[in-house]
Amino acid sequence: MEVANQIDEFFKRTRQSVFIEAEAKQSKIEKFIEEYNSKYSRNLSMSDDGIIVLKNNADKWGLELRCYFNDRTEFPEGVKVALNKVYRPEYSFRFNDVSVILQLFSLGYKIGAN
Repeated sequence: MEVANQIDEFFKRTRQSVFIEAEAKQSKIEKFIEEYNSKYSRNLSMSDDGIIVLKNNADKWGLELRCYFNDRTEFPEGVKVALNKVYRPEYSFRFNDVSVILQLFSLGYKIGAN
């Protein structure tokens, strides 16, 4: 949880917008939404911004969580940050660490804009 706390402090200190999305095939997304809503008392649905449902023939098998943001200056170590040139063009960077993003949910972050 230490890395998630450092990232949370970083986002608060830099006051930047953050966007979190979930991507998977329908059955995995349905399971994720059910668990997410139950654990965090949310009302997330399949049509919400930040939920991406892949076609059944997609070459992906698990849930992907991605966190997008714009300024990585002094971003905490411990998470691999990548340039973002394809998805969500309004954000310059992203990371895909599912365990850290799940920890961010526990700190109050949510799917969508934060």
